[in-house]
Amino acid sequence: MGNESTLKNKSKKRNTRGLGSIRQKNGGYEGRITINVNGKSKQISLFNKDKRILVQEMTKVKDEAQNNKYVEKDKTTLEQWLKKWINVHKKPFVQPRTLQGYIDKIRINIIPYLGNYPIQSLDRLILQEYFSNLSTGNEKKSIKKYSPKTIKEIKSILNMAFTDAVIDKVVSDNPIPNIRTPKVSKANKKATISPSEQKELLKILLSEENGLCYVFILNTGVRPGEGCAIKWKHYNYRESYIKIRDNYGKIVYYDDDFKKINSTYEEKELKTSSSYRTIPLQFWLNKIIFLYMLHTMKEKGYTKKEELDNDYIFVNKLGNTLTSDYLWATLDKILKRHNFKHLSVYDLRHLFATRCVDVNIPINQIQHYLGHALASTTMDYYVGYDEETNKAEIEKLDSINNIHILPKTLCKNNV
Repeated sequence: MGNESTLKNKSKKRNTRGLGSIRQKNGGYEGRITINVNGKSKQISLFNKDKRILVQEMTKVKDEAQNNKYVEKDKTTLEQWLKKWINVHKKPFVQPRTLQGYIDKIRINIIPYLGNYPIQSLDRLILQEYFSNLSTGNEKKSIKKYSPKTIKEIKSILNMAFTDAVIDKVVSDNPIPNIRTPKVSKANKKATISPSEQKELLKILLSEENGLCYVFILNTGVRPGEGCAIKWKHYNYRESYIKIRDNYGKIVYYDDDFKKINSTYEEKELKTSSSYRTIPLQFWLNKIIFLYMLHTMKEKGYTKKEELDNDYIFVNKLGNTLTSDYLWATLDKILKRHNFKHLSVYDLRHLFATRCVDVNIPINQIQHYLGHALASTTMDYYVGYDEETNKAEIEKLDSINNIHILPKTLCKNNV
């Protein structure tokens, strides 16, 4: 009897040549293996009704542990991980404005739809369905349709978060690179105003309070936030140039749980190293800025330009610097008041690039004026066209092609 009992126990529990042990349990099989996790010995239990599949799973776990790739089972949700990821991997290393962009996308576009999923359960199928819904919209799930550019930004954030999750052994792999998303197509060239319309626009802007800031953007190509951040110390009237060194705008701060703490307007670092630049001023623009400087000095009772140096150039009646939000809202009101066609503040920047091309300024020079890292960005996204210039330019070919000879067919008909 003793030998029979021993044999039965051996049939229930079997050593699998160093892999671990397997025994029958609850109508299936339980496998136990001992592995090294973070320098500590740990016993892992696996269960499957199919013994063959169980052995495969045990082998996989053993291999992962030996290659330092084993990930322990964890119920951490995607929301919990994203909050930890932001505070550990992003907050100490990125600019506040960039951090705000990440948090806004996570709060609005990711957490409401995927936040409750344990991050280890988010496979490719679940994620692909989510991105497909973003591409087409899904009323039942209250998901609205987003542009390919926005979807690309969401995918980029999740890809960074999953990449760090793999490194930190929160998940075993990153499924995001295999997700299909719509291609971001290049924007079609946008028709802009003609040179004659631009002259009319300049007259309108110069007649308005704070219109000089718009004129400055239109003739230097600076970003709205860069224009707002310019101080008198950045202006050299003798050499006729402006230095772009800061950005000025609204930044929202959040606590570790993504709850808004406060928002402020403040100076920020520029987008890239290419954004730090010196822009020469046209003669007439330098003259206007110089006269404006003398006017400002007189109002403040200053006798030297150095006394102005740390003041912002473009300010409101209270002496506070203008903001991008103000510029966007006010320009729309100005143009409506004068029955002029709609233009955004960024259209002024694009218009500057277009006019530079019109007068044959080299593209690498225009790229520098705009603060772009790549000349292709300048040509593909910033240079537009207008019908007046198009017609004038095509007529330049007339002197080459017009040889004053009629086609043979017309010559016969006119005989």
